[in-house]
Amino acid sequence: MKEPQSRYSTRKACLEISSELDLPYDEFAQDWPWEVADPNDIEKYIAHYSTLKDEDKKFVLMEAILQACDELEPNDLEKYWPIVRDLLLSNFSIHESSIFYWSCFENDLDNSFEISSNMRLVAEDGCK
Repeated sequence: MKEPQSRYSTRKACLEISSELDLPYDEFAQDWPWEVADPNDIEKYIAHYSTLKDEDKKFVLMEAILQACDELEPNDLEKYWPIVRDLLLSNFSIHESSIFYWSCFENDLDNSFEISSNMRLVAEDGCK
């Protein structure tokens, strides 16, 4: 996968997702979606994602979903990953930079995120 153009969270999208999901918001939190992600709330995040139309909000919430997935126990990841995979693939253009980032192509899988092997498969499928 060729490195896509970077995409970043917008303050507006972070504020709206924070309000909609009752998540704490700190305007100085550089990595806000990752900092507030809670693997115990993965179902809530996935359900809310499916209601979103705004691409910036989808991008922000998917970052939280991916962080939550990275922290899930293996059995829980196995349960939720097919849903997350489908969301990523059906919105590939929105999440292309996230897919690239979480895939950690520059590292061996031993030196990457827990979900990097899954993300590499998403990248492969999305580039077909």
